[in-house]
Amino acid sequence: MRIALLGWAGSGKTTVFNAVADSRVPSTPGVLQTEEHVQVVKVQDPRMVRLRDLFKPKKFTLAGLELHDPPGLPAGTEPGDAEKRTRLLGALRESDGYVLVVRGFSTDSYAYPRPAPDPAADVARLVEELMVSDLNLLQGRAERLRENIKKRAKSLEQDQRELAVIERMLPRLEAGKGLQDLEVSVEDERKIRGFQLFSRKPYVLLVNGPAGVPAGLGDGLAFPMPTRIALDGMLAAELAAMDPADRPAFMAEFGIDEPASERVVHAVYQAAGLRSFFTVGEDEVRAWTIRVGDDAVTAASKIHSDLAKGFVRAEVTPYDAIVSAGGLKESKAAMRLEGKDYVVGDGDIVHIRSSV
Repeated sequence: MRIALLGWAGSGKTTVFNAVADSRVPSTPGVLQTEEHVQVVKVQDPRMVRLRDLFKPKKFTLAGLELHDPPGLPAGTEPGDAEKRTRLLGALRESDGYVLVVRGFSTDSYAYPRPAPDPAADVARLVEELMVSDLNLLQGRAERLRENIKKRAKSLEQDQRELAVIERMLPRLEAGKGLQDLEVSVEDERKIRGFQLFSRKPYVLLVNGPAGVPAGLGDGLAFPMPTRIALDGMLAAELAAMDPADRPAFMAEFGIDEPASERVVHAVYQAAGLRSFFTVGEDEVRAWTIRVGDDAVTAASKIHSDLAKGFVRAEVTPYDAIVSAGGLKESKAAMRLEGKDYVVGDGDIVHIRSSV
């Protein structure tokens, strides 16, 4: 899953990236970022450690989130700023979800238009930019479709169906409402998926600073953001750069319960409705990421597309059963055979029977 850090220039996104990722990229105060940074962040899961100790596999593979740190959006009103925001947002559409980073710190090393932090104003303007971007995209597409329909193009029927879906979305965006809760059919979802609308994606709201999340921050926005966290990026980046042996004492001194990487990953999983299932054996113990509600065929496709095509049954064993019994053979009585419609549970141990 691809997650992007999204924020205004100077919000400290790259500092947050350094706190979460294993790599260290330059983050010089006052110097604007020009390149995108990418790192796969491993999803730490104590259940995987138990399974590794139990099976002692040749290969051990944690799930991962692909974290992107693009250049920050210019907040100014100079002639080129709006064009640059449009270009940057266009490149960000491919992400599956976003961590909105807003400044919660003060510093003299960056020439902010507004020296004092104002997380509420920053996040409100970010959401407005995303909404306007979606609105412009859909208005342009609707105009082209109407022209095609007027000309009675060969794709007339398909164009009419697509336009009908867009015309359900446009009034909501024009009224300042998001689209996350807009119910559409499976067929219509396929039609709009290619738009990669910001208004249909999950979000984590992250306040970068030493204080907590201000009361009411994010309330009343067009995008629901129930997952809100505060992170002292500078402190967390220092922790991430330390020798692992020295981290526990450092964390205890500053009252930090878990590393930034785990906090952010857990927040993304919560906001995006993600869960993990596992495949186990002597060759490999591996975690796979799916969404809440995904069925057995979807889970099979994560392992290999051929398994989904030739799906016959899923052998499912609960994590607790396999750990308490001490192995696959020992937990055979708890194993169930499930069909295509089975909704895979968090922590299920899954083996796919396939005809391919």
